[in-house]
Amino acid sequence: MYYRPKIGVAADVIPFYEDGEFKLIYLHDYRDWDKHGEGCPWNLLTTKDLINYVDHGVIIPRGTKEEQDLYIFTGCVYKHHDEYYVYYTGHNPHLRKKGLPEQKVLLAKGKSLTDLKKVESFVFEAPDYLEKHDFRDPFVYYDEDEKDYKMLLAGRVKDGPSNHRGITMIAKSNDLMNWELEKEPFFESGAYFTHECPDYFKIGDWYYLIFSEFTDKIITRYRYSKNPRGPWLMPPHDSFDGHAYYAAKSVLAGDKRYLFGWNPIKYNEQDHELWQWGGTIIPHEIYQNDDGTLSVRIPESIDKSYQKPIELQEFTQKHMHKIQDGYRGGLHAYGYTLFNEMKDNVKIEFKFKIQSRQHNFGVMLRMDDTLDQGYFVKFDPHHSRFAFDKTLRRDSTLYHQVDTERFLDFNLDTYHHVKIIVEKSVITVYVDDKVAMGARMFDFVKGRFGIFSNHSDVIFKDIKIIE
Repeated sequence: MYYRPKIGVAADVIPFYEDGEFKLIYLHDYRDWDKHGEGCPWNLLTTKDLINYVDHGVIIPRGTKEEQDLYIFTGCVYKHHDEYYVYYTGHNPHLRKKGLPEQKVLLAKGKSLTDLKKVESFVFEAPDYLEKHDFRDPFVYYDEDEKDYKMLLAGRVKDGPSNHRGITMIAKSNDLMNWELEKEPFFESGAYFTHECPDYFKIGDWYYLIFSEFTDKIITRYRYSKNPRGPWLMPPHDSFDGHAYYAAKSVLAGDKRYLFGWNPIKYNEQDHELWQWGGTIIPHEIYQNDDGTLSVRIPESIDKSYQKPIELQEFTQKHMHKIQDGYRGGLHAYGYTLFNEMKDNVKIEFKFKIQSRQHNFGVMLRMDDTLDQGYFVKFDPHHSRFAFDKTLRRDSTLYHQVDTERFLDFNLDTYHHVKIIVEKSVITVYVDDKVAMGARMFDFVKGRFGIFSNHSDVIFKDIKIIE
């Protein structure tokens, strides 16, 4: 269902849609310098349904340690007539030692994405008034109002607190080859080290700017405006997913817009280790609300691909009361019900309704029979959030910690609808077709599905597991 290459991991995705097919270019990190050497090329991945993928291998090879593009970092695809202009970041940390910029914007062109040629004469680098090592992630679009091409870039000013110098720059061109950088930033938040992977589009009367930051939450955020140049408004909830989703960029496919980011792995693929760069590609559908804000839901093709219901069988329960069409927890005890052993790839659906804003409740994943080992999706109305968590508690080693959490506006006496996709170590949670949260489950690969109520008056109903 979700894509990760057989060797290494997938990092930033550059999505392009054409003739009913998603063409997803991704940064391929082999994670093995001894066998595959240093550097990162671009691979092409295609799919028509977001379920079945074909990896066409390398389409832009990495350079050498002496060349600018040892690492082929994020960029974009722009098709002009019958030719693809593929702008990318050439990154080489070895050049810094020589006093040269680590990053420059480079170009490859071709009649096909599988037959691209690097344009050796094209180089676009940071001017003197910007930091020269952080100039990356070009995003090109045609400006209908000004009748020219625009390029957004992630950059940094030279002055001010280091973690607050990030800006989004804009350049213009009449021929896609010669670019003039505007001195004034397109967007300056004053909040982040840089604004990575910019993306820009319009829906109705609103313009949207997407970027990713690793200063505060390590997350993908957005801003919106009714003016193509801003000022850019920060919505009340400005992210699409949690901490385990990064470098997301969008593409319009028909009348729907999809967002592609990556769910990261951890060192040694163990729960207690730190997150790494790159992982598994995860698509979301994003859509516009009446007030101009954006929400996230599961892509329809993924949702409908789960067809075979698994009969729920109770294994054990305590202080969880069975009612018509579901179960009810109470305020006076910790209640739970454990069901079947979980399979590797399933969709879980249920609805819940709270009677008061008391303690937490939710579902157990891959839980053992003693409730000592397993994972939780915890809903916490008192703090207006839901989160991914695990047991056991071993605070001295940071073994127990909330990896990712999301805001949720809980409504009393109203059912909320939850969909959870589990595929091996990857989990993605959707609530009310509005909010998404990704996480990872490495240590425990077997265990039961369950529901729990920690001193909460909550009703669960319509619980389904589908494969």
